[in-house]
Amino acid sequence: MYKTANTLPEQIRSRSVALLNRHLAAAIDLHAQVKQAHWNVRGPTFIAIHELFDKIADVVEEYSDKIAERAGTLGGTAEGTVQIAAERSFLEVPAGGGRREGAYRSGDGGAGELR
Repeated sequence: MYKTANTLPEQIRSRSVALLNRHLAAAIDLHAQVKQAHWNVRGPTFIAIHELFDKIADVVEEYSDKIAERAGTLGGTAEGTVQIAAERSFLEVPAGGGRREGAYRSGDGGAGELR
């Protein structure tokens, strides 16, 4: 832990940083999953779903940044590489492992359906 002006005991800061890093991994994973869907949406309502996923990805990325910065503020190190996120994320793997071509299609009414 780095020195900080924060008055919380080091043990609390250390535990908090560990928890923040766990959630940072999940946020980075979520961002990647949303972008995967964004890149692979198909169908008649493509543009609406495509743009929605882009907006969601932006919001998730902002939260990732806030989580990482909070870890640093507490005197810890934000562990936010893709490799660490893949190893530590507690999110479930999407259907098809997120790798199926055209895994997301838009249907009638603007709602997407997983294949």
